[in-house]
Amino acid sequence: MSLRLAAALAISASLLTTAPADADEALTETARAQISAFVEGVISGPDAVAPLLAPEFQIMRSNGIGYDRAGYVGRGAGSVNARPRYGLADIVATADGDLLVTRYFLEIEETIDGKSVTKRAPRLTVFRKFGDAWKVSAHGNFAHVD
Repeated sequence: MSLRLAAALAISASLLTTAPADADEALTETARAQISAFVEGVISGPDAVAPLLAPEFQIMRSNGIGYDRAGYVGRGAGSVNARPRYGLADIVATADGDLLVTRYFLEIEETIDGKSVTKRAPRLTVFRKFGDAWKVSAHGNFAHVD
């Protein structure tokens, strides 16, 4: 094998092994940005979170309470009180077409309906793309409520 061919094969192999990792990192960063925008919207209240929600939005909380978009904006979003500092951990994101599915842990101090919620809470959030903007289609909050 010629030295030139060996070099070309080595470069091709390295591109094949690094491209998916770069794509995964980009998807994770997109997920982190969208999750952060949603969390900040929830912390800021109903007026801030409403534009981030898709028409079909639904939420299910660990206590069994669920809302559609109108119910969440009208009642549910106002029942969350959280400190503005938070962390996101163990983000796993998958995407297909205009859907982005994320699972992660939200590390935050919050109170929902007057009850303290665990500081490291598992979440599942689904986003749908509208033009260039991602909107939250569904959200599952699996935090333990005291």
